[in-house]
Amino acid sequence: MPIVLKARNDDHTGDLIKKFKKVIAATNIIQVVKDRKYYQKPSELRTVRLNEIRRSQKRKRAIKKMKNAPIPRPPRRMTKPRSFGAE
Repeated sequence: MPIVLKARNDDHTGDLIKKFKKVIAATNIIQVVKDRKYYQKPSELRTVRLNEIRRSQKRKRAIKKMKNAPIPRPPRRMTKPRSFGAE
């Protein structure tokens, strides 16, 4: 699928290049090309995908623990001991 950007009358070439880079980044084309540069066996692809899933689940668990964690109390202030006699 070709990527087509139409230039308006007031667009500069620098602006068009920035727009093109944004479109390329959004469609993830560069990552796909880098991934296909070398052949990966299906088992390697599977392990990479499973590791990504495990990593995201671990991250979700950590965030959930942080939400359910008890709110830490501020430390009690140390005060001078009160003396009720004459000093």
